[in-house]
Amino acid sequence: MTDRRKEFRNLVSNLSSVPQNVITEQKKRVGQSPYRQQFHLESIMGQLNDPNGFSFFAGYYHLFYQSFPLKFTQNPTYFEQGWQHLKSRNLIDWQDLGQAMANNTKYDQYGVYSGSAIQANNRLFLMYTGNSWIGTNTPHWHRMPTQLGAWMDRNDCVTKLKSPLIKGRIKGYTGHFRDPKIFQKKGIYYAVIGAQKTNQKGTVLLYKSQDLLTWKKIGEVKTNFDKNMGYMCECPDYFELAHHGILLFCPQGLNTKNNRFLNQYQACYSIGQPLNLNTGQFTGTEFNEIDQGFDFYAPQTMLTPDGRRVLIAWMSILNGNDPTVDYDYTGCLTFPRELTCDGKYLYQKPIDEIKDLAIAQLIAEKTVRQEEKIAEGRNQRDLKLTIKCGSKSIFVLDLFSDDKNSKHLRLILNAIKNRFIVNRANAGANFEDEYGTERSCAIDLSKEIQLRILQDTSSAEIFLENGKHVFTMRVFTSIEQNKIFVTSLNEVTKIKYEINCLRAIKRTGD
Repeated sequence: MTDRRKEFRNLVSNLSSVPQNVITEQKKRVGQSPYRQQFHLESIMGQLNDPNGFSFFAGYYHLFYQSFPLKFTQNPTYFEQGWQHLKSRNLIDWQDLGQAMANNTKYDQYGVYSGSAIQANNRLFLMYTGNSWIGTNTPHWHRMPTQLGAWMDRNDCVTKLKSPLIKGRIKGYTGHFRDPKIFQKKGIYYAVIGAQKTNQKGTVLLYKSQDLLTWKKIGEVKTNFDKNMGYMCECPDYFELAHHGILLFCPQGLNTKNNRFLNQYQACYSIGQPLNLNTGQFTGTEFNEIDQGFDFYAPQTMLTPDGRRVLIAWMSILNGNDPTVDYDYTGCLTFPRELTCDGKYLYQKPIDEIKDLAIAQLIAEKTVRQEEKIAEGRNQRDLKLTIKCGSKSIFVLDLFSDDKNSKHLRLILNAIKNRFIVNRANAGANFEDEYGTERSCAIDLSKEIQLRILQDTSSAEIFLENGKHVFTMRVFTSIEQNKIFVTSLNEVTKIKYEINCLRAIKRTGD
């Protein structure tokens, strides 16, 4: 086992325990970064990762995220990990309420890990994993996970429950037991929780409760693909959409298979019959990656008051070598996405509220032959294209381009091979190169193609074929890389495009 004593040498249980000048200096460093996003939520300091407690309560959308605000402090390096809390009327502009929960109990003193939220009894109930360790007086620490609860009132005040909801470890499973996602059906509460069996296989456990306080294990979610769920399943989610059951989960340890599972860890989904809540049986399609890009993990969904299923996820850079760490922060969330389902595929699109960010618009159409520039200026864009390739066309769209188009994020639609390719090898700063610089998928380019791209200062979210295929990624470019070029090789390509320039979101209170 790893000796973790050094990691937690400067453990604190609340940000108030840290000198104010340390926090002020951290925020100052973050403010110097040239990579700050304009319409995506990102860390105000330290590390941001999993979105948590995504919900609607008391007239507001609530979003928490796992936060290590002191991650990059030095001399000393402090450890403090909790949930940051934001709320919004419209899912785009947010009020930052600060840290909602800190690692200040014996069950979560080594980290307030991920979880979820649900409205009950005119309050918001939070269910989350507390991380603690045993054997801390020796080099051989052993993880002790506990599923915990808290209530939040209508004044956004969070009070933790004193007693655990589910004590770990569970017989037959290791200390990797975390990330409860809570939902309700027919008056009964359920939770899916990620776990690792003692045989080092990943799985998802199903629990139920009548009152949110006493939980009974139903058993494992039994799937027709459970032999292929890696060595651990994190961040599960279950919901029903268009009469189908949808299981989301993040399997760790999958082997690369053809053009699939290229990242360090994956985020996947399966569509099937509704989950049997008595037995845990889930019969679904072979699971697919919910996002085929480089940087996507830990998705969590919620149901809006008007009936939409909305997803938000972490734009993950898991090896921590992105250039933002030079400015004492890392981590960003995707723009919220609406999900739909046709029984075979899950489709994603930016929520319609994005239209309220638009401040200028360019609409045009072209027959593309040689390379030409179609846009320049601020990189905050919502770009929509309709593309009709010739039978031998190779259409190239370059984003984040410099004047000579020698640096860019390159998108290719190859009609000869019926393939879509995105390559970030020449986009800017190098990071995560051990997982490759290219991602791709098969696509039928004999028909007209819909392509949509959300482009921000240091990210791109690409929605292909109305969101059947999605590619999310971070890119870290110089400020001069603010052009868009198009090219068509072999044959002409006809395009129609709409470019909406977007304003920055409002994030007050941070």
